[in-house]
Amino acid sequence: MRVVQLHPVARKVADLLEAHIERAGYELVTVEYRKGARRSLLRLLVDRPEGGIGLDDLERLSRVVGDLLDVYDPIEGSYNLEVASPGINRPLSKLNHFESFRGRRIRVRTRRPAGAQKVFKGTLIAISDQGIELDDEISGRRQQIEFDELEEANYEHDFDS
Repeated sequence: MRVVQLHPVARKVADLLEAHIERAGYELVTVEYRKGARRSLLRLLVDRPEGGIGLDDLERLSRVVGDLLDVYDPIEGSYNLEVASPGINRPLSKLNHFESFRGRRIRVRTRRPAGAQKVFKGTLIAISDQGIELDDEISGRRQQIEFDELEEANYEHDFDS
């Protein structure tokens, strides 16, 4: 279940492609869409369910996804397609993403400030169907953030440990 809201175009693409990507043995982590003046950017972040995706996988998926997008044609105008790994600071967009990173450090940005703060970074303590609770390093307080307030969320790898 996706809990972080996507841009409407990204949501449409995710709805069209997610089942195809899963049947190919991969996970669609998230879809990003950025409208440009001349060309837009459509980025699909994919991984293997067990983790670790290689360049050969990304090349193969890029061709498949490109063909599907040509058939469905869900985006008006010109755009560049990127199919990429979610990387080390992977986005958290689905409920199971948050559950798998419980007890680890994450970074979230909210749509509106909570107090004077929109960015929170700290240990993910709890997850519910409504939102998350984290020990925020910035404010030094435990914060509860509802999913409908999340603009983005990422695992935050600590390179110092």
